[in-house]
Order: sequence, then C-alpha cells, then structure tokens
Amino acid sequence: MPGTELLRPQWLAERIADMGISWGTADSRVSGTLWWCMAASSLVDPLVAAIAADEPAFDPALEHITLEMRPDGGVERVLPEPHHYRIAAHHLDVTAAMASDDADTDTRSCCETAPVGHALRHTLSRVIPVVAEVSGAGVASLWAIVADAIGNRALDIGAEEAGALLARDVAGRLPVPRFQDVGGRTFVRRISCCLVFEVPGCTMCTSCPKRPAAEREVLLAEVAARG
Repeated sequence: MPGTELLRPQWLAERIADMGISWGTADSRVSGTLWWCMAASSLVDPLVAAIAADEPAFDPALEHITLEMRPDGGVERVLPEPHHYRIAAHHLDVTAAMASDDADTDTRSCCETAPVGHALRHTLSRVIPVVAEVSGAGVASLWAIVADAIGNRALDIGAEEAGALLARDVAGRLPVPRFQDVGGRTFVRRISCCLVFEVPGCTMCTSCPKRPAAEREVLLAEVAARG
C-alpha cells in the first residue's frame, strides 16, 4: 500500500480493527497502540541502520514509501520508492558536506536534501495525529513509542549512538531513547507502554515502565542471566 494511506482515517481504522481481532481485543486504544508499536518499528528500522552504517537513508516522506502489510493489519516493512535514497544520515553529514569545496556532485545531491531526522519528524507529525484520532491513544504516548522503537532497533544492531543521533535530529516532541545496563546486558529504558497487558490473557512486558523500578530490574536481571 502507498504510504499516504496512513493519512486516511477509514483505512487506518480498518487496519487497527484487524489488529484488535488478531489480539482478541475490542478496545481501539489498545489495538491502536499495539499497531503503532509495530508500524513505528518498521518505519525507523532501516533509518537507524543507515545512520549506524554512515550511509544515506531513504526519504521517509509518505509519498516516497510503500507499506508491506501483514494479514493482521500490521506494517511488516516500509519500502522506499526507487531513487529516493539520497538523503543525509544526519545534520553532521550536512554540515561537513556544505563546508567542503571539493565535495563531489553525488554527495552534494545527497546532503542538500533535508536530513533524515527532519524528514522523519515531518512524517511522524502527519501520521501520529491520525492514529490518535482513530484509536483514542494519546499523542504524547505515540511519540514515546517512536523513541523506544528507535532505541530498540539501535540496540538490535549494537549501535545505541545511532539511535540517539536520529532522535536528536527528529527533536520536537520525540524524546531521546535511554539505555540501562542490567546484569551485564544493555536494555532500552522504556518510556512507553504497548498496553499489551490490557489484552485478555496477556501480561505486562518485562521492561514495561509501569512496573515498579525494583521489580523491573529483577526481571531484566533474570533475562540477562538466561543469555
């Protein structure tokens, strides 16, 4: 599906309803939050990877992406349209390129485009209000989910600083992801809740910020000990 479908309330409501059916919940706030956790992760994953590799990322503008959908209504992957990879990884690349008189033509073409963080902020600012409208989830909580998604994807590839760079470039309402070491292993110190514990038969995530801090650390230490 074209990325611009994310701006259509009816289409988005149908996908969130599909997610609710899959999880067995009729609460659109819960299914919408779960849906956004997956969608946000799919959106930021390749962007974090590009920054970690110090390579140009694709332009995350809705008009330049395609959504690969799952049967449960979730977004499996975000795919760029051809020829939309020429966007600077972050503002440091832009500054360096502009200051270089002998930068080649291709580099200038890349770096004269707005940094990926700025483009991602624009996309999120368009999509998040629609998700909030159709699901009833809070706007602030949806932004927090993006921060944790960036942190987790950065942690997956062992590049925590790449996540921090992207979040700082997005700025605005997006917090910078935080990390904590427990039992010799690094975890994202989450600031968002996916609400999965409100689904019948499901329990709270081990790292959920709604758990008491001491309890959460004990559980994370057990995870770390298991390897």
